[in-house]
Amino acid sequence: MYQCRLNIIVVSGNITLQAAIKSAALPEDCEVNISSVTEFTEKYDKRDCAVIFNGAEAFRQGRKLVGKKTLCVLIINSGELSEINQMTEKPDELWTISENSDNDSLLVFYAEKLIAQMKQSFDFRLQTICFNTAFDSIPDLVWFKDIKGAHLIVNNGFCEAVAKTKEQIYKQGHYYIWDIPKEEYEQGDYVCLESEEVVINARETCLFDEKVKTKKGMRQFKTYKSPLIDEDGTIFGTCGIANDVTAQHNINSELEVILDSMPFAVVIDDEKEDVLAANRLFFKYFPDYKQIVGTSLSSWKNDVLRGKLEDSEITLETEQGIITLSCSIKPIYSIFEEMIGQAIILTDITNERKRLEQTAYNANTDFLTGLSNRRRLFEYFDSIKYTPNVATILIDLDNFKSVNDTYGHKAGDDALIMTADILRKTFPIDFIARLGGDEFIIVINGERSMDNLKKQAVELLSAVNKSFAEKTEFGTLGASIGAAASTVCDGNAHDLEDLLKMSDNAMYLAKNSGKNKICFYEG
Repeated sequence: MYQCRLNIIVVSGNITLQAAIKSAALPEDCEVNISSVTEFTEKYDKRDCAVIFNGAEAFRQGRKLVGKKTLCVLIINSGELSEINQMTEKPDELWTISENSDNDSLLVFYAEKLIAQMKQSFDFRLQTICFNTAFDSIPDLVWFKDIKGAHLIVNNGFCEAVAKTKEQIYKQGHYYIWDIPKEEYEQGDYVCLESEEVVINARETCLFDEKVKTKKGMRQFKTYKSPLIDEDGTIFGTCGIANDVTAQHNINSELEVILDSMPFAVVIDDEKEDVLAANRLFFKYFPDYKQIVGTSLSSWKNDVLRGKLEDSEITLETEQGIITLSCSIKPIYSIFEEMIGQAIILTDITNERKRLEQTAYNANTDFLTGLSNRRRLFEYFDSIKYTPNVATILIDLDNFKSVNDTYGHKAGDDALIMTADILRKTFPIDFIARLGGDEFIIVINGERSMDNLKKQAVELLSAVNKSFAEKTEFGTLGASIGAAASTVCDGNAHDLEDLLKMSDNAMYLAKNSGKNKICFYEG
């Protein structure tokens, strides 16, 4: 309906970043001007604008220059997330990327989401302005008629409605005032009802719904008409007050269009939990509730939210698969600040959840082997430091560099992947991580006898040697293995760093003793 023009400033010299953001798909009727600067030096506070800072340092330098009207976005590596807590000024949006991954698709997703939010905010603001302007410019019509139906006194709102002056209206009948031929007025069903006679006979105020043909087309009026009664009881005329409710009647249709165009499901109820409206997406997610409008929301609430109407997440099984909806409850207040209803907004966050899970997986997983990485290892250590028994086994491949030098890095990668697979098979229930290079670790959480540990370590070394021997390029490879165990009691914590050092010392003892051996730390 309106052409939306947005501005995005990218504070970065990174051409790849700029290209990714510029490749974002735009919503309909939306233009986006994307510009870039290497640093942000001037104050900026404009509506329908966003400033994107690439990195925590650029954000700290430029955030104080960005005003409240402008969205402030920070792109940060997942490894720098701890810096967020140290910032006195927070971004409006946080885009998290990974140092070891191709982030172009993720940046495009972030950019498209940002633009969609800005476009939605723009549309909502303009629709609100148009709605309020239209509503505020509709005055009531007030008039007095004599007993024969001739208009005697009218207000300015009435004059504006019929496009005539008070002098032109005086003592004129309906068909002249509204420019309707007398024959059409007498036969048509679109004109004011001949309600004066009803009012006179009732001798009291009556309410009517009347359709009137005006200069602006057909209008719907909610009209209060009352008899004018003299002191002796004689009725000498009528008066009327008409409120043009055409726009209000159309509001339901307009709201229906607006609701149906929203990218999330909406259901609105009143203070008694009777449903006033629901949009297309709501019925798509909940097809069993096609007739919910006009009924109580309690049945849907009991079935879907299990009786609780609060901000939450909902998992649904649909024909397209399992989806996750974020349920947000927004109270609706009257002008007297009394809650008269609620808007329940349900946003599909399935893809967002998947991306967050993927981001978390990427941050804690070794890309090559699929094992946990060093970061995940220390998180796991922190979760088990109070368990009574913990053991660690370090594995370092022997002669790995010669394989890379002789057969190339592809062969080296294959050896690492093969080793990871052997570790999984030998220790199926234990935590396994790649520490980096050709070094791996197994963490055994729980009581396990030393004989059992030695047996598994021997099986591991045997499996490694057997697998390497089957490939010519791996013929020189072996593995040096070092293990250590720790026991605590009475709620004490393991010194896991010390445990790592013990395993490391045992592993190097195996390596210095001729390689391809197993050593257990003995303190």
